[in-house]
Amino acid sequence: MKLTVIIPAYNEEKTIAVVLKKVVANKLVKEVIVVNDGSTDKTKYSISNVRYSKNKVNIINKRINEGKGAAQKIK
Repeated sequence: MKLTVIIPAYNEEKTIAVVLKKVVANKLVKEVIVVNDGSTDKTKYSISNVRYSKNKVNIINKRINEGKGAAQKIK
């Protein structure tokens, strides 16, 4: 069984790189979707600087913060 992991992120520049590296390294994870929910810090750049398989990680950048629930409802 393989998993798809959704990671909603808001102002997580200090922790998102470590979390993303650990999740991607897990053998059970097929795909990771990171939703940058309108962060006002450098979260977007922290996510893009992580080395990972481009096929495994999808990044969605939202302009405004709508909360965790809205970040999980990918349109």
